[in-house]
Amino acid sequence: MHTLDDPKDPHVWHTAWELIDRAAAEGFTALAITLHWKQFESDAIRAYAKERGILLLPGVEQDIEERHVLLINFPTDVANGIHSFEDLRNAKTAWGHQAMVIAAHPFFPDAVCLKEKLFDHADVFDAIEISGFYHRHWDPNKKARDAATKLGLPLIGNSDTHTLEQFGSIWTEVEFESEPTADTLIAALKQGRGTVRSRPLLWHEMAVITYKVVARGYMPWIDYKKRRGATARAWVE
Repeated sequence: MHTLDDPKDPHVWHTAWELIDRAAAEGFTALAITLHWKQFESDAIRAYAKERGILLLPGVEQDIEERHVLLINFPTDVANGIHSFEDLRNAKTAWGHQAMVIAAHPFFPDAVCLKEKLFDHADVFDAIEISGFYHRHWDPNKKARDAATKLGLPLIGNSDTHTLEQFGSIWTEVEFESEPTADTLIAALKQGRGTVRSRPLLWHEMAVITYKVVARGYMPWIDYKKRRGATARAWVE
């Protein structure tokens, strides 16, 4: 999920505070904010989430050899320094016991998606993402499901929220007898104990999201960060 703090996407309007409020209102208990390129860090947001019953996992949507990969629960300096699959292998050797690597929307029609690189580097992945942006008549996740079966990897349901209209149509459920920690949650997901819950979007929902994220989102004369102001930001470089 992305917020106003994202250093790459200029079109995200909601703050991390608003995202946490939305998640708490809908009963979610664990989230990972995964900005592009740079791992999200905010003690204030982590505390705010905890007060609302949400475990906030460190994460980043990193560009690895120009393809999007989700890195969850790596140390910040490690996650920010991974830019090649060789970097990722080295990082997993050191931190794989606590971290998780997810193939982000691998077969969507975009040059930044992994596609065949998922198979070329299958050894570095712990799970494959099912994206919430799909319709019952248009679903690029089908190839992701097939790949997960072929590679023996679990599926993770992610919204890839850029606008709050995307939030809440897909998630991953894991049952615990006691309150999970980041380590126990990641271990359960890697073991395939998560169940993806989702519903296909309706055409009008897809149209709104496409307009806000693609059409309006890349109009160069709109500066969302400037319009919302520095006080709305959760962290500052």
